Amino acid sequence: MDPQPLSSSEWAQIGTVLKFLWAALGCAIVAGFSLLTAHAIITSLVDTNTIPAKWSSLRPVFYTVGIFALIGVIACFVLAGLNMDWLEVRYSRYWQ
Repeated sequence: MDPQPLSSSEWAQIGTVLKFLWAALGCAIVAGFSLLTAHAIITSLVDTNTIPAKWSSLRPVFYTVGIFALIGVIACFVLAGLNMDWLEVRYSRYWQ
């Protein structure tokens, strides 16, 4: 197989896929921080009386942000996968 240079439309699709993958990374970091804060940090600090118990009312907010961020990760991976048709065009036979 002789490799051919990528066309501008293929480069545009690669750029779109990379943007979705970076967005997935950002959503994963937000989800991790939010879920860790809601499930472990706030609970631990309230149990040890380091912060007042009223901080527990923030846990649902962090859980909501974390769940939406996880949905964002899944959506970004799906959208990145839908923009990968240039790969099948470029390498039509997967198992050579």
